[in-house]
Amino acid sequence: MTRDDHFSAITSLLLKYETGDFLLLSDLSDALSALKDFFLEVPAACKLIENLKNCVTGEMKNSGTDGFTESLSAGIDLLQGYALAQDDATRAEAELAMGAFSCKSKSCPSVEDAGVPERDEETFQIFLTEIRDRLANAQETILQLEDNPDDSAAVQTLFRIFHTIKGECGFLKIATLGELTHNIESLLDELRSGRSRVSQQHIDLLLEGLDMSREILKRLEKNDYAVFTDVSLDSYVNRVKNVSAAPCANLGEILVAEGKMQEEDVARVLEKQKASAYRKRFGEIAVQEKFLSSEELRETLDKQKDCKAGEPSRVPDRTDPVIKVRASKVNFLVDMIGELLIAMGQISGSGAELMQMRKITRSLQYGAMELRTDTLHTLFGNLRRTVRDLSKQLKKNVRAECVGEDLEIDRNLIEKLEEPLMHLVRNSLDHGIESELDRKNAGKDSQGVVTLKAERHGNSIVITVRDDGKGLDRERILSKALEKKLIRAEAADAMTDSQVFNLIFTSGFSTHTEVSLISGRGVGMDIVRSAVVDNRGRIEIESVAGSYSEFRMIFPLSTAIIDGMITRVSQSLFVFPIGSVIESIKIVPAMLSTVNGSVEVANLRGESIPVIRMHETFCIPEIPESPAIIGVICETSDRRKFMFILDEVIAKREVVIKSLGARFSDLRGISSGTVLSGGKIGLVVDIDEIVDLSLMEIPAR
Repeated sequence: MTRDDHFSAITSLLLKYETGDFLLLSDLSDALSALKDFFLEVPAACKLIENLKNCVTGEMKNSGTDGFTESLSAGIDLLQGYALAQDDATRAEAELAMGAFSCKSKSCPSVEDAGVPERDEETFQIFLTEIRDRLANAQETILQLEDNPDDSAAVQTLFRIFHTIKGECGFLKIATLGELTHNIESLLDELRSGRSRVSQQHIDLLLEGLDMSREILKRLEKNDYAVFTDVSLDSYVNRVKNVSAAPCANLGEILVAEGKMQEEDVARVLEKQKASAYRKRFGEIAVQEKFLSSEELRETLDKQKDCKAGEPSRVPDRTDPVIKVRASKVNFLVDMIGELLIAMGQISGSGAELMQMRKITRSLQYGAMELRTDTLHTLFGNLRRTVRDLSKQLKKNVRAECVGEDLEIDRNLIEKLEEPLMHLVRNSLDHGIESELDRKNAGKDSQGVVTLKAERHGNSIVITVRDDGKGLDRERILSKALEKKLIRAEAADAMTDSQVFNLIFTSGFSTHTEVSLISGRGVGMDIVRSAVVDNRGRIEIESVAGSYSEFRMIFPLSTAIIDGMITRVSQSLFVFPIGSVIESIKIVPAMLSTVNGSVEVANLRGESIPVIRMHETFCIPEIPESPAIIGVICETSDRRKFMFILDEVIAKREVVIKSLGARFSDLRGISSGTVLSGGKIGLVVDIDEIVDLSLMEIPAR
């Protein structure tokens, strides 16, 4: 492209940006960088372009600021005026104007300040958050690329991710991460240009670079801010250079071969480029340091482009832009919309205007709830990576399958799930999945499968980890429990499989005879149970020897809109999630009977269903003149049926459920609360916990 072509492209991008396409800012910054190549010998023009790029960067962080388009247009006009100048006097006048230029955009940092970023805590935290999100996306894309090495779109996506990170590190002068991402970008450039084909060595290097990037982020978080960190890159950089060796030489090598620069001069330019955290390009520094002219640089760049002919063009993604908002602001918005929905529910009437208001309010509530939730993509992506790495370490052939990773749940729960899920996955690979030889001897597929599944049941979130390995060994668990004196010998035979399997959650319990880097100390499963209980969840185990093991973690929804059946028990109101309700019926005394002397059951169309009396479970006195005659049949998360006997079914209604807070965190059988019409409080029941409570009250026989 000629200089005039670049001017036209910038003007076009600026006009399109005014229509609201926020993502064009990245293209605008790239176009300004390309334009700078034509003004490298004009310091005032270079300074002006840097000022304009800083203006674009400021607009990326604070979109829609006053004076942005006007300032950028004014700066471009000055550059064009200099380019069109016909005599030295006019050029001198244009240089003075460019030197005196000042960006009027309120979010634009000055060019002097751009080299040394302010240690603004909020800005720095936004930077770290964005990098974490990009690295999570990169990991998922790398694993996809490993499964499909011919996926050129994945390579392009990775290149854009690390190119963006490098640019941000350059602006903030974070040199170590900038150097690392620069080398990863070079590796990806080899792949996207077609000079190299994706190999396992490339995948390993990309994942290693990803891990090093995360390590640098941890150091930055601990030190608040650091230009250089103590993470050594030498070994990694050398391996990247070795695997990236290609017939097409880099710019410095071409300049040396043509005699335009000496090797020691190239080394000096590279050091300056590294010191700038790769914010400046090699050719730009070489011209500014007078190692060569801009004409010589353009000639060499043209030769390098000829070498790279046929490289696919980069097509920018056009997805929804992401903005960062403080959690406290989101929580306040969600709470206020919830209050609005409750208030609307207390207004009686059925006019068209009122119905429309209720519809809009519900839509607002759904939209606000999505602000506080996120999908499980990133979490499941990390677990897929763990399966990949551990299977290689253990020399086992295992793949990960993910189901329901698009399910959106509370962000806080996602963060707290990572550690227990990691322990379960590691145990599945170490304890559960057999070696290829053992699997073949058992008639199984040589490749083991670890399945991660997320789903919603009623007002519960269920996260499942399942492996098709050898299952839990009941006798071995009992033997270890007896050895550690966790149970009495006379009680062992009477224990159910569920009771035996739950022994593995005891602190210090392990059936491994040797301690390894993966497991064997008996602390992992105790951590799993603690994490689940701390989040008001519970964990269930199902296993068949020689076939599979399945761990289900069940958590109540803390904030959402659910369809609920509002019921009455004496003067108290309880809400049953409609997703768990099968039917409700009027009780006839002949339907009820007692078995084993203590267990009450209802005979419903020939099926015996255990009965739970809500009055007795929650110690609520019955009202003599209003006997309990209604039965609500519900299904638990493991598909068991129970009948709940209560006084009255009032209505089916959408309700906004809210957490009961820390004070009632130990309340059994109740998952959350809601405010009903007239300001009355309703308690949302946890079907599974009520069943557990009722079973505890039945004397053992």
